[in-house]
Amino acid sequence: MLLLIVVIAFTLVLAYLPGYICMRILCGSSLLATAFAPAISMAIAGLAAIGASFVGLRWSLVPYGLACAALIAACGAARALGITLPPTRLRASLLALPSKRQAVAWAAALLAALAVCLVPLFVVARTPGAILERYDALYHLNALAFIRDRGDGSSLSMNALTRTDLSAASYPAGFHDLASLVPIANIPIVLNGSVLALAVVPWVVGNALLAAVVFPRVRWAGPTAAIGAALVPASPVDLWIHLSPIPNLIGFAILPGLLAAAYALWLTLEDAVQPQAPRGILSARASSSSHAPSGWRKAAAWVKPLVCMGGVAFLALVGLALLHPNTAVTLLLLLGVLSAVRILRAPKQRRVLWAIPVLALAPVFAVAFTPIGARATGFSGGLQVPMSTAFGEVFLGLLTVWPMPLGVVMALLWLPGLVVSLVRGERWLAACWVAVAVLYFDAAVDSPLNLSALYFRGQDRISIPLAMLSIALMIPGIEVIAAWLRKALGARPRGRFTLVQGTALVLAVVAALSSIPFRHADAAKNLQPDYPGRGRFLQVGEREDFAAALPGMNADRSILASPYSGAAHMYALEGANVYFPVAGMALSTKDRAVIDAVPRAYADPDACALLEEAGIGYVYQERDLYQYDPSFNPLGTVVLPAPGPTVLETEHSRLVEIDCG
Repeated sequence: MLLLIVVIAFTLVLAYLPGYICMRILCGSSLLATAFAPAISMAIAGLAAIGASFVGLRWSLVPYGLACAALIAACGAARALGITLPPTRLRASLLALPSKRQAVAWAAALLAALAVCLVPLFVVARTPGAILERYDALYHLNALAFIRDRGDGSSLSMNALTRTDLSAASYPAGFHDLASLVPIANIPIVLNGSVLALAVVPWVVGNALLAAVVFPRVRWAGPTAAIGAALVPASPVDLWIHLSPIPNLIGFAILPGLLAAAYALWLTLEDAVQPQAPRGILSARASSSSHAPSGWRKAAAWVKPLVCMGGVAFLALVGLALLHPNTAVTLLLLLGVLSAVRILRAPKQRRVLWAIPVLALAPVFAVAFTPIGARATGFSGGLQVPMSTAFGEVFLGLLTVWPMPLGVVMALLWLPGLVVSLVRGERWLAACWVAVAVLYFDAAVDSPLNLSALYFRGQDRISIPLAMLSIALMIPGIEVIAAWLRKALGARPRGRFTLVQGTALVLAVVAALSSIPFRHADAAKNLQPDYPGRGRFLQVGEREDFAAALPGMNADRSILASPYSGAAHMYALEGANVYFPVAGMALSTKDRAVIDAVPRAYADPDACALLEEAGIGYVYQERDLYQYDPSFNPLGTVVLPAPGPTVLETEHSRLVEIDCG
């Protein structure tokens, strides 16, 4: 547990400190800096890893530190030239509560909500080094070992992990680059701690910032959204246990803060182009002069702030893209909808801002409908449900990531907020919700429109941005319900309304606590060592058997095993030489020949020699694989005669040595 705490703390320092310092140097407020920081730090890590690979420098804290120093110096130079961020409405006062007692009460409520979210996971996991039984988790576990082993974290070559010849192939490695810097040797604890840190903190803080900047007059908006983010069933940390698309869920955890920052900067631009606006980029200059600035002076005053805003936004997008490109696409989509809806409310005054939705949406359409996004758009599969089920999932809050009654309770709060926002409130927020809901429906029913192709046609991933927007809509929803209650109670004593508030609080606590059994049961499916009806990479006791056998094995010879077996984990867990370390391997002609040689190796000298020439010293076989893949069928034939002595054997598997003599 101490190691886990160290990993979480170190990850948060790496993820927040460099980006926060840069934003503060550029005169961003503390909250604006907090919103941007994780994405900026991810960009630093991802770009620095690419740069280090180009110059032949081993990836470590040294190139990361050099990149941080270079960006900080660049921000200092920009500030010296007057290129800084403009003042925005995302200020510390948005989250300031009237009294210390209220602050303590909200903090206690947030901690309780986080406990409801996390404690069931800890109880099921039992140990900080628990291994998630999802093949995505196996990839990311071995990816950290791969970066540390090779000293190369470049996103341009990261997917060499899936090739036995280690030929370079691209994969967004921003998360892995950052997590691999944590100076702890235990890779499972590093993976678990870094994911916990980045799936929880940016998500909770970002949702609080988003609600606070969208509803600045509602003092309780930020704390309420933070609690909602901790409790919502479709959260990044729940998606981690459910499916483990780690880069996706980290990017979506960072998304709320970036959307809050984007909205705050957009309001500043609106103020700047409104002739009557007293605030904005020109406020300081305008207030110090008795005459309004001329047109060219006004335009010139925009240049430096716009350059700074554009640079920061671009770097944040790069950070998201280096986590996973579809998270950057999601931000661009939301920014395009936000800006277009706001402009349509006053087209004449804001027509100069039409460039922003065009610039935001153009890359979305380019990636979705051109070969640029072919790696994602060519994917087929995913969970398909009837349209009626899809509507139920969305409008009842039963999104595919851990549906539970708590989601229905939260839907009763945000549905009125959606209606109010569509009619007379923050229409852009409702429009964004509708846009993401359309993507969810497309993925859920496997629509021929294929709008969700960039999300691998999976509603699991889309659930997170949809939950983010639903959390924000809870604020006007709660206001509407409170107003209706006040009206219904009329002139009755204030104590009656206080009683209603107390009852609502008790019901909220009961709803939150009711989710604990569901969280525990869902976590058990992928965290318990053994679960009825679900396969396992690692069979009970298997890691201990490998750990005992490996010291006596030839480390220069690799273990040939299905990547859907426990042997694949031994690369990250025990440092073993594994031929197929992850699921999704790109099999070459040689690889297929090696696999086909295994059943013949005990009797065919040529087949046995082929294994030895490929550097294979051991073959791992088991009866029950985690997932069926016919490509690896010849490796799972435990009943055939072994091509050498047995190294270890259990009731479900065995590891044999290749002995062509």
